[in-house]
Amino acid sequence: MRLDESHPSKRLALWLLGVLCLVPATQTAVTVYWQIGPGFLYPLMKLVMIAAVIGGWWWMGLSRRELVNRIGWRRPRPIAAIGIGALMAAVMLGAYYLVLIDRLDPAPVLAKARALNLAEHYALFAAVIALGNAAFEEFYWRAFLVGEFRQRFSAVWTCIAGGTLFGLHHIFALAPLFPVGWTGLFVLGTMAAGAVWTLMRIRGLSIWDCYISHVGADLAILWMGYDLLVRAAV
Repeated sequence: MRLDESHPSKRLALWLLGVLCLVPATQTAVTVYWQIGPGFLYPLMKLVMIAAVIGGWWWMGLSRRELVNRIGWRRPRPIAAIGIGALMAAVMLGAYYLVLIDRLDPAPVLAKARALNLAEHYALFAAVIALGNAAFEEFYWRAFLVGEFRQRFSAVWTCIAGGTLFGLHHIFALAPLFPVGWTGLFVLGTMAAGAVWTLMRIRGLSIWDCYISHVGADLAILWMGYDLLVRAAV
């Protein structure tokens, strides 16, 4: 049965949507910030989120055409996507090398990487984050949640919600690494990036365009992480 404005489960659907918006923050808090079973709980919660998205689409009874449109599965515009990703990367790397490099303490980054057993496998970690986690985040946030926001809210509120909620779980990833001020600034950066990718979807760009630009941004972040690890180990 298709859910519409008169469906008695509409309120339940909104509550479930709100819960799903907070699951990534819960996952990051538990497995990264508190480091509770990261090797087991982190991938398990990813699978739970994927299952929740698929179950949500099934529950709504979307046709194949509706689902394709909702996801944004259309021909990509790689030049635009690469350009947006390169611009994001340039801004971050420029800020890092011009402003941040001598102001950030690399020791907590190395300590957290060692605690999560990532320091010696950073290349593999970087590949998983840049290619795999970026794909998951685009699937979860821009293909599913942004699509659901857009059915209920204006474009402006969808961008605000899509950016703010996307940045929320980064608090728990960044808080162990940097002082409060820097953490807040970096989280605002992730919110801005989430808002840009949300706007890309609203303006009709493909989910693939969001993914391509997301990979470019993540590669810049991962390079900065590598540089901090090297500096900490010297």
